[in-house]
Amino acid sequence: MKLLKESVRISLKLLKIMLPISILVKVGSNFGIIDILSKTLSPLMKIMGLSGEMGIVWATAMITNIYGGILVLFTMVQNNVFTVAEITIVASIILFAHSLPVELKVISETGAKPWKILSIRVLCAVISGGCLNFLFKFFNIYQETAVFRFTLKESNSGITSWILGELKKYITIFVIIFILLTLMEGLKKIGVIDWINDKFSPVMSFLGIDPGLSLTCIVGLTMGISYGSGLIIKETREGNYNRRDLFLVAVFMSLCHALIEDTLLMIPLGAKMIGIFWGRIFFAVIFTLIFNKIMPKDEIKEVEAELEK
Repeated sequence: MKLLKESVRISLKLLKIMLPISILVKVGSNFGIIDILSKTLSPLMKIMGLSGEMGIVWATAMITNIYGGILVLFTMVQNNVFTVAEITIVASIILFAHSLPVELKVISETGAKPWKILSIRVLCAVISGGCLNFLFKFFNIYQETAVFRFTLKESNSGITSWILGELKKYITIFVIIFILLTLMEGLKKIGVIDWINDKFSPVMSFLGIDPGLSLTCIVGLTMGISYGSGLIIKETREGNYNRRDLFLVAVFMSLCHALIEDTLLMIPLGAKMIGIFWGRIFFAVIFTLIFNKIMPKDEIKEVEAELEK
């Protein structure tokens, strides 16, 4: 019963965060927000070796989600030819920065300021895209034409379909949160949590994060920000960990989450693992280490104050 109440509490908190943002995104998308953002992104796309028109793909993914970005990319492929390098780069930057309105609001509940996480995600995406572009051109690799192994089903974009989709999403979140909390409680009793923390201790210590947050990091890494943040919200409420550790986990998860699902989504597009998997992990680690080193102590206190409000 206690776990059920905790699951309901966390799920309702996530619902209060995500639903208003989802409604705003739905309305904003119909009023040209994506077109405006795509024009703003055009110069950045050229830095990464992509055409300015590719900005609409990234803008759509930023405002809506990965699936929205893929849909726009799929329509562009019908009349354009892209190299494997270009597809890998655009897939990589989408994975670093997508679903921003919802994910930034969710991650802000961990104490991280949305504008800082936004800056980190966009900067990381542009740097990784620029590095991949340089690497591919320098070694003259992945210059062949990309072949899509991807089919899209016709979908109903009406308001009823959207409402049903949102309802299904929030029910799924509640079920998975409940399963996660139940699983964690069981694993804690039989000592598996301690074993996981021990095995991942070197990695977490390297990142400057308390090893006790290993499982939370793994959940975010494999399942996504909503579920990882749900566990962070729980840890924040219980006061089990230093606020600084929770903040660094939030930074890492923002850059590298839902690793398995997201990677599998991009492979059929022709994207290479160096960008969508290994590159994502590499830059997430680098940015977390940098943030760990440069974050002043007074800023950490500000984060704690935000969490306690």
